[in-house]
Amino acid sequence: MSFATAIGPEIERPRDAPNAPADRQALTLVKPYQGMVAWPTVLLGAGIVAAFGLVVALATTRTIPLWLGLILNTLILYADQTPLHEACHGNIAGKESKWLWLNHLVGYVCGALLLHEYKAFRYMHLAHHRDTNNPEIDPDHWVAVENPFLVFWRCLTIVFWYQRYFWRHIAFHAHIPGMRPLTLHIIAMYALFYGLALGLSVLGYWREVLMLWIFPHILASALIIYFFAYLTHKPHEVHERYRDTNIFWVRGKIVEPVVNWLYMFQNFHLIHHLFPRVPFYMYSKAFRSLKPVLEKERAHIYEFGH
Repeated sequence: MSFATAIGPEIERPRDAPNAPADRQALTLVKPYQGMVAWPTVLLGAGIVAAFGLVVALATTRTIPLWLGLILNTLILYADQTPLHEACHGNIAGKESKWLWLNHLVGYVCGALLLHEYKAFRYMHLAHHRDTNNPEIDPDHWVAVENPFLVFWRCLTIVFWYQRYFWRHIAFHAHIPGMRPLTLHIIAMYALFYGLALGLSVLGYWREVLMLWIFPHILASALIIYFFAYLTHKPHEVHERYRDTNIFWVRGKIVEPVVNWLYMFQNFHLIHHLFPRVPFYMYSKAFRSLKPVLEKERAHIYEFGH
């Protein structure tokens, strides 16, 4: 059973079929970097869940102040998007269908922490891949503005925009197979998430809910959309396969791995868009192999350092 068969209708198709010489060469070069079970992503997801739970426990007992819990959980949820994102592309299971349950488990759990329903987020994210920089139907195009104050505002409101996008473009749409029961499932999951938050608030934990979950969710989502969508797709106008996404290559024996992990390797975002089944921690290696092809195709590669 393939990942596409197991998870539902596949909509993650590149806009240009890989039949050009450059694509054929790139497919050969990238082959060693995809298909494996991504155990590092599983460990990252487990660490994120544990860290989030620890911060909640420490802040709830006032071992640490709520404001510090807010900052820590914002950073934790920023990292949480990566295992969720990897699950959306099937990169945790790789080619091994027997590990699909683990792929979905990571997606559901990490999605719940970030207050995203896993399958709803997957549909929206793959719409971004299918129609990158399309002002009409790319959900991430919400942040494609120039005014810095408007960029700031739109990053802060991306959560609400995603909800609007889902209900307008995806929910209950008959042309998407199985969407009616799936939408009902998504409604039930969101009712569970926000019902839990409301219930805890009624019990007197409203400060903790706001400071340790709701506000970190909004702030982390703002950081994610800024670093992973706004910067990586700027100027948000190009639609060519090798040029609609940027690479920020920070060179240096010490600084490069530090920057890569702080950016969760999305500074090599073009690699992800070209080959979404490459695990995030393999982007830099794949980039080095693909660099001659990318340069030939005039990809947007910005180098920093020596």
